[in-house]
Amino acid sequence: MRKVLASIFVLVLLLLGAPIANAEGVAITISEPSHRQIDGVFIDDELTTLLSYEGRLGQLVFNPARGSRNWFIDPQLIEEVTAMTSDYVLIDGEKGVGGTVAKNWLNQLAAITRGDQISALPFGSPSGYWISKLSPDKSEFYLSFGAKRLTALLKRQVNQMPSYPNSINQKLDNSTINAYKEAQRVLGINSSFMTQEEIEVFQGQSASVLHPELKASTRTALALDLFSSALVITEKIRLAPGRFTVTTTKQNLPITLVNDFTNPAKIFLRVETINGKVIVGRVPDQVVSGKSKIQVMIPVEVITSGKSTLVVKIYSEKRKLLGNEVFYPVTLKVISPVATWITTGGAIVLFLSALVQSFRRIRKTRKKSEVVVNG
Repeated sequence: MRKVLASIFVLVLLLLGAPIANAEGVAITISEPSHRQIDGVFIDDELTTLLSYEGRLGQLVFNPARGSRNWFIDPQLIEEVTAMTSDYVLIDGEKGVGGTVAKNWLNQLAAITRGDQISALPFGSPSGYWISKLSPDKSEFYLSFGAKRLTALLKRQVNQMPSYPNSINQKLDNSTINAYKEAQRVLGINSSFMTQEEIEVFQGQSASVLHPELKASTRTALALDLFSSALVITEKIRLAPGRFTVTTTKQNLPITLVNDFTNPAKIFLRVETINGKVIVGRVPDQVVSGKSKIQVMIPVEVITSGKSTLVVKIYSEKRKLLGNEVFYPVTLKVISPVATWITTGGAIVLFLSALVQSFRRIRKTRKKSEVVVNG
């Protein structure tokens, strides 16, 4: 009887102890500042060392703490490690050498986390402090996108974190802040032309510059890359360069409008001139299909010959300026009706003036002759 009671007592202790052990599970955080540009090119190959057995990230999965584990994983890191499993290149053109290391690390991560709880860190692990300052409306996005991407990458359900795990107010230089702000501005203007996936990817990657543990040199490099990537987006809807020679009074000048976005774009063109030698007519709104280009006809009327320049700006349907204005030099080799009328009118005036002068001279001559005769 005593043995039975003792067994029951031990069983009760085990049952009571299990929830406590789970509640006090060991937290393991797997995060690393980005080592890639937005176009996927690696700026260095440091992840190879970090993922090796002796590396910091390697030790977390090859020699993890024992007991009930709760994993907190940044999906951006998993994306970069996954990219290493295929052929990849560094920014200096060298081939990456971490393919095998990356595969082994991912396999071990999948094995060691089987049965454990996994929570997704905000995508890119940006500082919650700077997200709240620079783009508070995107705070929820990085949390939800992190869970969405990590679920897809690990092919298993993960938890979404309710809030940012860190709100470090690390010092940021103006170039980093301006690059992030510019990325948000460009995304806000051009998002209607982009697919949902394109929006999410660019929005997610833009937070890389806000990782608290970035080295200063790497942060500068990523900020420059972010600014350049934002510029690429602004130039996806653009006007092809050109110059024109006008030989008739009224003429339509063809300007090529390009849309490199996936979605169609409704565009408004504003055309001005730098002088009054040519007048521009109304240009109707244009719709450009995705991944295509069209010719827009700009109606002009020449006032006088010479040189002028058309200044063309592109606006979205909501009248937001897209990209930079484009200048088109125009050579005017025609005498317009207005100019002809002015020239002809001037000639007539001169002719009449000459007739009046001649008439006056004749009258004056006649008067002199009459005076002489009468004298």
